[in-house]
Amino acid sequence: MLTVSSKVLSLSSEAAVLIRAGRIVYANKRAEKLLGSGCVGKPLTALLSAEICQSQAGIFTADTVLAGKRYNVRTARLDDLQALFFSEISIAPALVNDAFLFSMRSALMNLRLSANLSQSRAEQGGNSELGSYLRSIQRDVFRITRLLDNASVVRSIAREDLAVSMASLDLAALCHAVIDSVSLLRPDISFRFYGEESFYLIADRVLIEQLLYNLISNALVHAEGLEHITLSLNPTPTQVIVSVSDDGCGIDEEVMGHVFERYRAFFALGEMGRGAGLGLSVVRAIAQAHDGTLMLESRPGSGTSARVSLSRKLPGKALSAPKWDGLGENALLIGLADCLDADCYDGKYLD
Repeated sequence: MLTVSSKVLSLSSEAAVLIRAGRIVYANKRAEKLLGSGCVGKPLTALLSAEICQSQAGIFTADTVLAGKRYNVRTARLDDLQALFFSEISIAPALVNDAFLFSMRSALMNLRLSANLSQSRAEQGGNSELGSYLRSIQRDVFRITRLLDNASVVRSIAREDLAVSMASLDLAALCHAVIDSVSLLRPDISFRFYGEESFYLIADRVLIEQLLYNLISNALVHAEGLEHITLSLNPTPTQVIVSVSDDGCGIDEEVMGHVFERYRAFFALGEMGRGAGLGLSVVRAIAQAHDGTLMLESRPGSGTSARVSLSRKLPGKALSAPKWDGLGENALLIGLADCLDADCYDGKYLD
């Protein structure tokens, strides 16, 4: 079996290795160039992080740093062998420019103001049919706003100028607030949180909030058949692992290797109404901005887990903890715009 598998991997255009019992037993030429000519025989733990080495999932994809560059790592299993494939992460070209973003946000602001005014008059006049149309317009405004927010992050990655504002953040309080808010608008799904009541780290609160909503939205949109979503915090001496897990349909093995590229090349026409595919790329970028990584594990037919590691290291000087003032303005309605009913966008929820 090893001989057959090694012959197959030798033809791969990606760097690829075979693992047995935690050790590398074969590496193709690209892998030897990346990992070193003496990598065969070494334990996997000598090359990759504990999160990747200890994963029990049959299918996963993760990002890691090798030779000073970031790579996607994906896996495939065959009996007692595990194949790992490494592909360098390429930064997508900027999708939009400053003028486009400014024009779109200005137009959305005017559209939202007009929709708010019309919605109020429809309610005063008792015109329920017009009210339903206006709620749909409001939801689409928020969907476009979410798309622009995510596209802005992707653009900043390409330009290597992602703005990060670090401050002391109670991550547990933020997670509690997000779960409580989402539960109100999606009572059909059971949401659970596991973690400490309070957990502080240095992070960008706005970006972390965007990260959480992207992960939850991704589960709600793509995990067909799900009933439960679990958000958990697991501290380690150097990191905190933020996990969002669902019990939905899982991700097929052939799709797993391309989940970060959907917005560039892997859309079917039937998926066009299910978001632009930017969410996971944005999550990965936010994790990287906090010296962390994203790992996606899937169990086809029984669920998916997204695990984000965030660094616990402190900056050179202490940063004061700002007063907790709840979630950002309309952050929930923007972050989950692809998976909320239009009725959530009436006057009682909008600021």
